[in-house]
Amino acid sequence: MTLLALHEVSFRHQSSSVALFKQLNFTVIAGECHCICGETGAGKSSLLQLMAMPSEFDFKGEILHSDGLRLGLVMQDPHIQLIRETVGAEVAFGLENLAFPAPEMLQLVLQALQQVGLDLPLDTQVSNLSLGQKYRLMLAAQLVLRPNVIFIDEPWAQLDDAGVVELNEALKQLVDSGVSVVMTEHHSAAFSQVINTHWLLKNGVLNKQDKAPIQKAETCPLTHLANKPQLRENTELWRLNMPAVQAITVSVQTDIRLAISPLTVQFTDKPPLIELSQELQLYAGEMVGLFGENGCGKTSLLNQIVGIDDKNQHAILMLGKPVKLGTFGQDLGFLMQRPSRQLFEVSVQQEVEFSLKRFGLPVSRASEILTQLNISHLAAQSPHKLSYGQQHLVALASVLCLKPKVLLLDDPFAGLDSQYFSYVIDALTDFCLQGGAILITSHRPIMKTHLSKVWQIAGGKLTQCFQRERYFLHEKDSQLEQLSQQGQAFQKGQASGRQPALADMCEVNL
Repeated sequence: MTLLALHEVSFRHQSSSVALFKQLNFTVIAGECHCICGETGAGKSSLLQLMAMPSEFDFKGEILHSDGLRLGLVMQDPHIQLIRETVGAEVAFGLENLAFPAPEMLQLVLQALQQVGLDLPLDTQVSNLSLGQKYRLMLAAQLVLRPNVIFIDEPWAQLDDAGVVELNEALKQLVDSGVSVVMTEHHSAAFSQVINTHWLLKNGVLNKQDKAPIQKAETCPLTHLANKPQLRENTELWRLNMPAVQAITVSVQTDIRLAISPLTVQFTDKPPLIELSQELQLYAGEMVGLFGENGCGKTSLLNQIVGIDDKNQHAILMLGKPVKLGTFGQDLGFLMQRPSRQLFEVSVQQEVEFSLKRFGLPVSRASEILTQLNISHLAAQSPHKLSYGQQHLVALASVLCLKPKVLLLDDPFAGLDSQYFSYVIDALTDFCLQGGAILITSHRPIMKTHLSKVWQIAGGKLTQCFQRERYFLHEKDSQLEQLSQQGQAFQKGQASGRQPALADMCEVNL
């Protein structure tokens, strides 16, 4: 049975002279799972919204919905859809509007929350949830209505690995029962067990694929070095998270950019969310990863580090000073999980230039960072009309161009394809090589090979571990001894105070 069909559908935004979609044909049969892939900004989210709410768009062609079709739509940013104060009320909202009996409603709400792995009291405040938990909540709010077709926009980016497993199980049950699923996803392999058909949206054209388009969750760390001959001149073995001494007057051994003493993070009248029993330090030239599942407290900790929440002011030192919101100016850059909260100008160019003008910095940096992140073509566009991933790139550009001493990034890769992931890694690597320090969060341990340290939140405890890997530009084990000697020479050079040679700057871990 055909539930939904597109026939020769074309569409362009009023502000653009270029068509976003060109004569698309697409059919959804009951019990199918389709995955639409495409690069960041290709129009995947817009396509889902067009199929779900065609009356909201001025398009050409024909979009057909079967009689009695019930649609569910889960967008990338759950804040756009959340409207109630508590978890239970949010999931029950649609049922209330359909006048479901209260006893039946309660059972359906609990069942939907169980499907998405959101095991929380029904009176839990939505405002206390993490972004990943809010995404699960929106999934539950759609699943509870038992739709015939459900549209899901890039779930991998918002869900931790446990959430992906739970969503796979829920989607398989839906498909087996005759419900159809249409998702957009950069990392479609995560849902391979349930996807029937892959599509590629490129240059406004939607084409069926024989197999999933290849998308990598992270890039090979050596690609960045291969493009920088001055950094690989005399060595074959690198660790990308090496401390940067080149052209920096500070020493990463002594320049502590962020120090966190033992502390507890918790909401008022709630059990502790995070307990830290050891001191953590972030040095100049380091990129540190903060990992943990949805809702473990990563964003809450960042808010305290920035000073948005001052409950642990006494335990956190930023650049040698107690943290206080607004104290550090251009020396502290912060990228929030929701990039739209940081975007307010009428064009991308003006957005990036705003902070540069505020701090009296060269506005030429705006064009430089847009070029580095490969988003110069967006300069004249409104940041508010960009895709979720593109908004992340613009928000990152607006803080990265300041060249702060410390950069805090809260899950910055959401919505990015593998190519833009690579551009961002290049930019962050260059930032560290110039002496900047980065703390970056994610709900899965991605890009570990790029990190000097890993901070992990598990079971309510925040602990530190080190990531030690070795990589070869040329696989020659005979070079290990020579490289080890270079690493030892570098350490001896630091002790003697001599200026190390460029080759010595490569930290070797065997």
